[in-house]
Amino acid sequence: MSHLKPVVGVSEGITLLFIFISSKVFLAHVTFILHDGMNASWVIPIINTLIGLLGVLLLVAVLNGHPGKDLVEIGEELAGPYINTLFSLFYLAVFVIGAGFTLRFISERVVAGFLPDTPISMVTLSFLVGTVTVAYLGLEAVARTARFLVVVLVVSTLALVLLTIPFWQGHVFYPLLGGGVWEVLRGALTTTGTYVQILLLGIIYPFLPQGKARLVGVWGVLIAGFFFTIMVLVPILIFSFPTVTEMALPTFEMARIINIGRFGQRMEVVFLPIWVFANMIFMAVSLYAGAAVLARLFKLGDYRPFVLAVTVFTTVTAFIPLNSAQASYWNHAYLSRYSFYALVLIMLALLLAARLRGKGGAKNEKGV
Repeated sequence: MSHLKPVVGVSEGITLLFIFISSKVFLAHVTFILHDGMNASWVIPIINTLIGLLGVLLLVAVLNGHPGKDLVEIGEELAGPYINTLFSLFYLAVFVIGAGFTLRFISERVVAGFLPDTPISMVTLSFLVGTVTVAYLGLEAVARTARFLVVVLVVSTLALVLLTIPFWQGHVFYPLLGGGVWEVLRGALTTTGTYVQILLLGIIYPFLPQGKARLVGVWGVLIAGFFFTIMVLVPILIFSFPTVTEMALPTFEMARIINIGRFGQRMEVVFLPIWVFANMIFMAVSLYAGAAVLARLFKLGDYRPFVLAVTVFTTVTAFIPLNSAQASYWNHAYLSRYSFYALVLIMLALLLAARLRGKGGAKNEKGV
């Protein structure tokens, strides 16, 4: 991918995957989960986490027999150039569409909540300058930036949750299964795209310590699942159902209700770095991963010429929706509902191809 092969440690890999998956919890994604599961919506992230773990095991099974190769290269070997082009375009679409809709949502949120007189183009440009710079510097820069900022994200998020404890209401748990078992399951099955970002593991696989991909994937998904469950549960405890479903950004409303004496008001400004840092890391990872997919697809050794191209695709995608509400809906309607199933079908096809070719069955990860 670059002239100097980057090396990502286990903790950095887990951090990258955790932030890449869970950053959407600070966007409108939570609202759709709340609509599907009602007051039992907190069960949906738990089910999705189990599904995500199965996806990681399936992905690692594909990667196991091809050490030193990423998912695009493995697809080239097993499925051939033509079919693999379709697979690679799907990977690229996941990264570009996710980053584009995220860029639109956070830009409008910053304009509406903090900079009402600033053109949205200027806010968008400010986000892109930082993320493009980090993505251009490569995977090591992205991983170390994520490792540095994860402490801020985790501490700020836990502080936000703890400061809302006085507003919690225990009775909102009942009825425990909300609209019923089938409604909860339906909600979980229509939001499996929450974990389509495990695709990142297949892109950074050659840069992880040998034999540690499963460890990175499992822990990344588990930690992300914990944060998802907390950030779906707490808004229900505070605002109750169905009031919580009327909020475009439940985590933002959580910060607004915090009042610590005379000088502890408007706490959403204090917690602004949570939303900004998490989503900027998400976009930086997306830009790097999209450029890496294109570099492998065109059989080039350097991803950097493609960073600007992926940035242009992302910006165009961000401004296709009329507003952030439409961007959120499209993200849910397409990425959240169908993308994970498409990824699973690709993994199964590659495993079948490996079995038919007699490849990949003898090599297994060690030390996991």
